[in-house]
Amino acid sequence: MADFLTTNGTSYRIETIIIEAKKTLTLVSPYLQLSKTFYERLKDASNRKVNIRIIYGKDELKPNEKNSLAELENVELYYFENLHAKCYFNETDMVITSMNMYEFSEKNNREMGVHITKQNDSSLYDNATNEATSIIQSSEIIQLTKTIRQLKKENKSQASTNNKQTDKKPKRGYCIRCETRIPYDIEKPYCWDCFTIWSQFENPEYEENVCHSCGEFGTSNMLKPVCYSCYKKYEKITF
Repeated sequence: MADFLTTNGTSYRIETIIIEAKKTLTLVSPYLQLSKTFYERLKDASNRKVNIRIIYGKDELKPNEKNSLAELENVELYYFENLHAKCYFNETDMVITSMNMYEFSEKNNREMGVHITKQNDSSLYDNATNEATSIIQSSEIIQLTKTIRQLKKENKSQASTNNKQTDKKPKRGYCIRCETRIPYDIEKPYCWDCFTIWSQFENPEYEENVCHSCGEFGTSNMLKPVCYSCYKKYEKITF
């Protein structure tokens, strides 16, 4: 028998579906921006040799998101332009919901969903999995290859003066919450929308997702918005 889910219940059930996956895991979400917790759960599933399929359909994934997924084994990433469905399932359980696999949705939106099981809702479960398979068959597969972001291109003469270049700060950075491109400023590491949300609580140690400088996945906050490598390269004197 299907169970109704609120926002917190939906997040919990999706996380449980990832944790309990034994062979296969399918995540269908138009907007994709993995929170640190969900990424760690996917990493654990990958280590268990679970075959993971992720289908998204809105916006281009940012370099750090692709890099993070590329580090996982047994992951297939698909793009379907007209995707609006949200559905998450393993071999036994499924959640059909309004919630995207998008950190903003988890923290800020009012969502609802339905939890079903293959054992108790076999017809509904099979119909939904067949639809997900149909979507995948019509999707574009996205190659996952880890890349190294270059903040600036260097020619041979520039490479010889690399030590001097390390003191020059980048002009553009990343919002440490949503990863939007913004001007580089360690005192203003949020885009305006995310800063408006953050300013309601003003917790300088609130944990965010990415480095303000390179945009790579990792822990950051208002006090320490850049990773250690970027700190040494650009902020070793002033930060």
